[in-house]
Amino acid sequence: MFRRIINKLESIYQYRYLSRNEKSSYNFLLKNVFKGTDIDFLEKVWQLDYFREVLDIQEIDKKKLKKVLILAPHQDDEVIGCGGLLKKLVDEGSKISVGFLTDGAELSNPIHSIVTRKKEAETLCDYLKIGMRSLGVSNISLKINKHHIETLSDWLREDWDAIFTVWPVDQPPKHRLCAYMVGKALENVANKNLPLYLYGVHTDVLANFYEDITDVIDDKATLINFYPSQMQAQRYDHLSRGLDAWRSRFLPVSNKPRFIETYLKIPVEAYDDFQSSFEKSNINKLFKGHEACINSFRIIKRINN
Repeated sequence: MFRRIINKLESIYQYRYLSRNEKSSYNFLLKNVFKGTDIDFLEKVWQLDYFREVLDIQEIDKKKLKKVLILAPHQDDEVIGCGGLLKKLVDEGSKISVGFLTDGAELSNPIHSIVTRKKEAETLCDYLKIGMRSLGVSNISLKINKHHIETLSDWLREDWDAIFTVWPVDQPPKHRLCAYMVGKALENVANKNLPLYLYGVHTDVLANFYEDITDVIDDKATLINFYPSQMQAQRYDHLSRGLDAWRSRFLPVSNKPRFIETYLKIPVEAYDDFQSSFEKSNINKLFKGHEACINSFRIIKRINN
């Protein structure tokens, strides 16, 4: 196993130059790492400080993002993952819509938690003056049917400049299931060159783009705090701030405190590689033994086939 890891890292190093431009950067990821590597290995490799020296990430051109859809597995993932960029796009007059994939239900109090999280999301969207839509997948049973896929496909087929969605290797099993569901819906999207920006919530992405959010880092914390129900067990504003600070290591060396959000930009057609990796993986390991995710994955896999 140790020799396998060394061989993989040597292979990655050989393709170091491919990170110098946008197209090569996503090909570097998908062709030389993803196809020959399992999910568990990817989770560990992405965290290596080695990539600070390898990746030459570019700043997002916000002028091209006039109409954007942000997909979030749960009500708060959108601001934890890309709240800084969201705030900046709103300030620049972009038209934003957030689509929540699950209802956010919590096992301890299903009905109350759905109402609470929906109200928190509505308050946030009203504050930012952005659109909101909900797919309504149960966050407990995670039962996903063809209607969910068709509805999500309709969302994706709208005239967007870009779509932001969760990184398929994000740690929580439910996030991975949502990522696979998005992939199923993307199969129905005709525009295969539509740009996707993948963001991490709990697991960082192997980035080719970033947004410097130093000037809005406090605003991002404010947005995260629109979800007080989620702050009771974990201070996501604190964790997000720390992660965004750590990500700034990709910028030129400086002694000033800086914060960035990182993204992997790929075209719709490249997402097929993630789908293939899911389907070839050991699903018990992929979803950490989460029974509802495993059962739902098996059902989704048959849709469109």
